[in-house]
Amino acid sequence: KSQTAQVVGQHKNLLHLSSLFPTVIREQVILDSRVKMTSMHAVEIPCCLCGTMILPNAANQCRTCLAQEVDVRGTLQRGPGGSHDIVIYQCRQCRRFQQKENLFVPVEMESPQLMSICLKHLPALAPHASPKFHLVDAIFVWTEPHSMRIKIRLTVQTEIENVKIQQRCVVELIIKFKQCPDCNREYTNRTWQAVVQLRQRREQDDAPRTGLSILEMALARNASIRKNVISMDSTRNGFDFYFLSLPEAQQFSSYLARMASMRIKTTNKLVSTDVKSNTANIKHTVACDMVPLCRDDLIMVHKSAKGHLTGRLCLITKVSSVVYFVDASPKRTELEIGEVGPDAYYKAGADKVYKFLSSSRRLTRFVVLDIELCQDDGNKGNQGEGESQPSRGLDKYALADVEVVKESDFGVNDESFTCVTHLGYVLQVGDVCLGYDLATSVISGTNEWDMDRCFHHSFVMPDIVLVKKVKGSGVDDEDAVKETGETNPAVTKKKQGRAKRRERRREREERKSRQLEEAAERMGFSDKDDQVYKDGHELFEQELLHDPGLTEELQAAEDQLADSKPLYDSSQSGDGNQ
Repeated sequence: KSQTAQVVGQHKNLLHLSSLFPTVIREQVILDSRVKMTSMHAVEIPCCLCGTMILPNAANQCRTCLAQEVDVRGTLQRGPGGSHDIVIYQCRQCRRFQQKENLFVPVEMESPQLMSICLKHLPALAPHASPKFHLVDAIFVWTEPHSMRIKIRLTVQTEIENVKIQQRCVVELIIKFKQCPDCNREYTNRTWQAVVQLRQRREQDDAPRTGLSILEMALARNASIRKNVISMDSTRNGFDFYFLSLPEAQQFSSYLARMASMRIKTTNKLVSTDVKSNTANIKHTVACDMVPLCRDDLIMVHKSAKGHLTGRLCLITKVSSVVYFVDASPKRTELEIGEVGPDAYYKAGADKVYKFLSSSRRLTRFVVLDIELCQDDGNKGNQGEGESQPSRGLDKYALADVEVVKESDFGVNDESFTCVTHLGYVLQVGDVCLGYDLATSVISGTNEWDMDRCFHHSFVMPDIVLVKKVKGSGVDDEDAVKETGETNPAVTKKKQGRAKRRERRREREERKSRQLEEAAERMGFSDKDDQVYKDGHELFEQELLHDPGLTEELQAAEDQLADSKPLYDSSQSGDGNQ
């Protein structure tokens, strides 16, 4: 308003003087009015290329013409060091993409995670790049899966000579193969940081190693435990498993300790050290020594041992994290059952206290002629501390007087044997069972000398020790068919069901065996020329076929381990340097 008042005052003065100088004063008034009116509006100039009215800028060009002259796509397509190609690396084996220098992550094609990796590989979008680009939108453009190309349509904004322009262009990335560090360690020798040495040293080389067979089948079933093993070697008494880090080896050894009774010891070996950076390369060895006792083994417990069964002859009934055994020559009044853990076994003196006498290879087939249970008060037995749990299957044991004859002598001579056994609830007349014939077996001089030192003076060596019943050995149904000449439909249906279950069990065992061989070959273990290992594995397969109890125990242990949470995440493992 003040400016307007001044202009009006000046006009009045000029009109007053117009009478004296009419021409000059009129031109000055018109010029001043034009200047005052144009100062109230923005000044526009035409574009130097297309003539469009624009505000003045340093280039004197509109945004459209300026965007056509600036090569935004060429700037975005420029790779590191000014190259014309942008390369993104992918591992050929595990199909993971490289996110950083030594970090490969698993992502899906055309996923947001892959978009983030691709945008980070564009140098033009870096924070300190010049000129600076502001990303507005980014989408994938479809390409052939085998073309090894990734195309992205980008919408970016940038400022050129104080003019903000927006442009859309397509950027192409080339996929090349590069081995990730994990696959590189897997296919390169001497890259392991920890080794698990699994051993089961039996006193006799020809004795079956059923403990190793059980662990072998358990590893074949559990893929989550087996995936961390980078290589595997076989030795005379066991296996060597190699890992990238110590936590993975400890998780694996903990899994083995829950399946079998063993002693675990960890040792370290210094390979190299760097004093300046205060780092060291250390190799870790986890030694897993399994208790050299297997199911159905006959042992002598020294009289100096702790527990109820001291100075007695014992039979191994079950081997898990703890070894369970029963009195092989029980009294008719009570049945004693004991157990020993790996720590107590090795602390007591190992094989010096629990002396191995015979293995399941020396089992003889017997036919039951007569059986009579002992008095009821003795069938309960003395189970000791913590041995009254029904989960161990102790309720199936009952003392009984049994008269048996060798299957080879059945119908040939009248020589029979009478013994007291714990299989009173299992055996029936006419069944075929397996046992040790101590009356005719040859005992080595060392074992015979140990007998005089191990046993008490009141101990009497039995002639026969019955171990287990042979599956499908009942003769009641066959005798009924011979006498009547007719088959019972219920019995026939039961036999068919047994045959089908036996066939399914055989197929499952064959499938598990094939899976085990494939897993061993995939982990680098292909040496199967050890005859002792072959014989032990075949014997264990036969034992699973004739002993459903062992199969149920193995399946129960697997179900229990499947419910447990993993102890270690392999994605957090380091490079092994400490």
